[in-house]
Amino acid sequence: MSGLNLRDFAKAFPTEGRVVLCTHRHPDPDGLGALTGVQFLLQQRFGLASDFVLEGRIRRAENAAMRDLLGIHGLPKGSVDPADYCGVVLVDSQPGFSHTHPPGGIPILAVIDHHRGPKEDGGLAVAPVFSWVDDSYGATSTMVHDLLRAFEVEPDERVATALFCGVRYDTNNLMRGAGPKDEEAFRWLEQRANRRIIAEIDDPPLPRSWFQMMHQALTTCRTHGPLALTLLGDVANPETVAEVADWLLRLEGRTWSLAGGACDGLYQVSLRTDATGADAYPAMRAILGDEGSCGGHGRMAGGQVPLDGRTVDEVRRILRERAVQHFGLEGEAEEAVVPVWEPGARTVAR
Repeated sequence: MSGLNLRDFAKAFPTEGRVVLCTHRHPDPDGLGALTGVQFLLQQRFGLASDFVLEGRIRRAENAAMRDLLGIHGLPKGSVDPADYCGVVLVDSQPGFSHTHPPGGIPILAVIDHHRGPKEDGGLAVAPVFSWVDDSYGATSTMVHDLLRAFEVEPDERVATALFCGVRYDTNNLMRGAGPKDEEAFRWLEQRANRRIIAEIDDPPLPRSWFQMMHQALTTCRTHGPLALTLLGDVANPETVAEVADWLLRLEGRTWSLAGGACDGLYQVSLRTDATGADAYPAMRAILGDEGSCGGHGRMAGGQVPLDGRTVDEVRRILRERAVQHFGLEGEAEEAVVPVWEPGARTVAR
């Protein structure tokens, strides 16, 4: 566990008080799992109570099911009184990431994350008391699993289920960016997790709007050689962008999937790859250029571009041009995934 010093971690916390636990906006299973594990560790090992602050709505069906079935609920960010807390622990993100805004006026005690830092030199924008950032891990939930075991704290079924979901979803069942530590955590947690709850999280009911969104993604998607490019207009939910990028990476013959959509004054972008030895972070950094900020690890990366008076179409054009240029696909023909249907066209039954 490179970068983890148990004594330094323990020294970051006071002997009494209450702690705020945070992750990035619109938390995913890895963020939710890591939060749940850290809360359990602080209570069991250090006797410290803590509260979650979950910023942004959780609207992806699987993520919402995980939250509800495991009772992972937080306080509204605006209701946090700094006088009631001795510090903040930030997991699956870092100070300086554009999608991460822990409550102000409270010192950051610890950061645990598996993504590359917000600065090119890997430094944190705000120095916490304790920092453990290690991109050799495929999931922050794996890091928290290792932390629990290092302190000899056995997770209960709820915590094991949450951590298992975090490892499983962030590594796509160990198929994306996973290493030996992730595989060990996956196998260990799987034996202790609630399989009925996992099955319900995997297969939640989907609203009509999900199918409408996927239809829009299909009709918008264009392929350029190995790249599936799906730059949507306005989206109601920023989690849509990551879901589309994940989904269209399965398109036959594609090894890269870039998706985008505008929400709340930002153009959200997600990049996925299953190309052998590929790293999504530098590709995302090149595509966004100086206009946006991003983070990433292994085969996935995400970022945002402030619209700042620019039209969505202008940002889409810039991202399309940079993506095609970065992957050296200028000579590749652009093809629609779903042929455009023209009014009056005949439909032939087969």
